[in-house]
Amino acid sequence: MALKILPAVAFGTCAVLFISSLICLLVQPSLELIAPLWAALLTIAAAALAASIISRRPARGGKGQETGLYIYLDLILLAALALAIVAGFLSPDLVIKRPLGVGASFRYEIVLPALTAAAGVLGIKDSVNLIYGQGAKGREALVFLAIRFSAVLALLLLGGILFIIIYKGMGAISWEFLTTPHRSLGQKGGISTVIAGTFWMVLGAIVVSAPLGLGAAIYMHEYSKNPRLKRTITIAVSCLNGVPSVVFGLFGLAFLVSTFGVSLLAGSIVLGLINIPTILLTCQEALKSVPNSLREGSLALGATKWQTISRVVLPSAMPGILTGLIMGVAKASGETAPIMWTAVTFTATPVQMVYGIIPNVFQPVNNLDYHLLNLIYFLGAWDVEANAWGTALVLISLVLGTNMLAILVRNHYRRKISW
Repeated sequence: MALKILPAVAFGTCAVLFISSLICLLVQPSLELIAPLWAALLTIAAAALAASIISRRPARGGKGQETGLYIYLDLILLAALALAIVAGFLSPDLVIKRPLGVGASFRYEIVLPALTAAAGVLGIKDSVNLIYGQGAKGREALVFLAIRFSAVLALLLLGGILFIIIYKGMGAISWEFLTTPHRSLGQKGGISTVIAGTFWMVLGAIVVSAPLGLGAAIYMHEYSKNPRLKRTITIAVSCLNGVPSVVFGLFGLAFLVSTFGVSLLAGSIVLGLINIPTILLTCQEALKSVPNSLREGSLALGATKWQTISRVVLPSAMPGILTGLIMGVAKASGETAPIMWTAVTFTATPVQMVYGIIPNVFQPVNNLDYHLLNLIYFLGAWDVEANAWGTALVLISLVLGTNMLAILVRNHYRRKISW
């Protein structure tokens, strides 16, 4: 029983070391009270590992002895790090300066958590090896542990980001903040014109990209019989999907602004061009998911090609199509670089309506991404931090909300489809 308890103690201690050091790397709090605790945990982990090695039976064969050497080296590193913390070699005034003034300088708040995280990883590896052995079972346990931890770490990072944005942004959210325009360079007022401008710009992008993306997907999968043409279009769309968004902004500045000026129309066209690859590829996969037996049955009953597509294929592929369109909305609402030179202004500009229902597409508008970017520029010079966090919360809520809507719509239509 002791052979299992001692490595388990070392494993739990090293896991606490690793997780706490990662949190400190992200938050960077004061390490005055945390450093002694880490030294104690490192000492306990090293002692548990050493006691576990002593209590184990001698390893048989050269391979087991060679692996034991690595465990001894890890023990020395754990003990050395604990001693360095206690003796003050790792003190708050520690700074690893950048060479020749180039690059970053690493301070105590970065160096100590990084070393502790590395020590935690080594301790976890040695604990698993002592519990499961050095063979295939031990390697399998290490791989599964790494995979599970990767999933948990991804959730923790996402949750940490959301928690910080919600925690710091909720204080700025109010009815006045959401319904009044900003003034005094974002220090006062709200983001009503910013929300309205973002809404109309995203809607315009979908109007531009949805017919083109869906139409191209229908042609490629339902009509085109030339494999070389389909392969060429697929390669072109994939390349277009990999083009940096700032290049689209440069294209809009060169070819659209000269015609339409800095306007809602120019920004909607640029965002629509960015969305086309996403919508096209998503719709194409949705059309591929429809069984050919449905097409053949429709044609056998006397329906034309277009009747089959419009009344059989498209309704069956609707979950994937709507998911692609909503994902396009989320992508368009999160772009900044393409609209910086084509559509937006920081001055609080309400969207002018024609006949009360149609926006004036030839006017510049406000946008959440661009507004947040300018508030970040003003940090330190103006009192805009609270409004910046509030704007970030509204923006992340918009993106997460559209993605959640895509999931709900997809699940709703999937329940209605059976074949």
